[in-house]
Amino acid sequence: MLSRNHSKPRGPAPWLFLVATLGWTWCFLLPAVFSEQGLFEFPVAIFSAIGLLGPLIVAGMLIAGGRWDRSLDATVGHFFRRCFDPRTLPWRWMLAVMGLAALLAVGPVFLDLPVLREQGVWEPGPLAFVLLGFLGALEEPGWRGYAQEGLQRRIPVVAAGFVIGVFWALWHLPLFFIDGTYQAGLGPGSVAFWGFMLALVVGAPFYAWLYNAAGKVVFAALLYHGLGNVARELVPDVSVFAEVAVEAAMMLVVVIIGWHWMKRSADTDQSQKKSPT
Repeated sequence: MLSRNHSKPRGPAPWLFLVATLGWTWCFLLPAVFSEQGLFEFPVAIFSAIGLLGPLIVAGMLIAGGRWDRSLDATVGHFFRRCFDPRTLPWRWMLAVMGLAALLAVGPVFLDLPVLREQGVWEPGPLAFVLLGFLGALEEPGWRGYAQEGLQRRIPVVAAGFVIGVFWALWHLPLFFIDGTYQAGLGPGSVAFWGFMLALVVGAPFYAWLYNAAGKVVFAALLYHGLGNVARELVPDVSVFAEVAVEAAMMLVVVIIGWHWMKRSADTDQSQKKSPT
């Protein structure tokens, strides 16, 4: 008879994470929406901060509850230390991520020729947005460290990326209705709105590639997200078409080049490694 203290360990729960993260963030951001206050006003700032930390918090709660692969991280603390430790990312990947983040930000400017001729490639935005841009990368331990790792064990890597991209886009939705956010400046329902949402969906498989290609290093996605946000605040605003085009092109390149493993699930790869040659 098994002891209750030695229950069978349970693996990651990526679907539960995605639904719970959406619920957590919306529960905190919707009161901020209905308050009609600005992003930096009290108490909206507090509600927004707690809500936007949803991916981080929900991932921690699920890992603490045993819904994780203990061979990766024995505790919640180990998970977060692994996610935020820059030493997990080799220097060659550190440089590659910096270059990719610069391409993500500057590439659209060169596609939008009127903006390039009139404003060039350097136009810093508000300092607050620059700082918030890097803090936005705190989402990554949840989206890539937990959801991507868990979901790609069930379905192909690129499919998992697209699924997470849809939830990632929906997760941002309340921000379009809070004064003072970048998303509110785009306008809900506008062309820019749909471009922003589409960019998240098509960009998510690129994050999936980056996480896996770097050796399942969460810090690679975190650094890329943070530097990309900051770099975008240092260049002029461009057309939605230019931004989506660059996101889509980067995604297509890595998916096509890495198709031999992007179409596989982690479980499939593991079984192939164990099978005799």
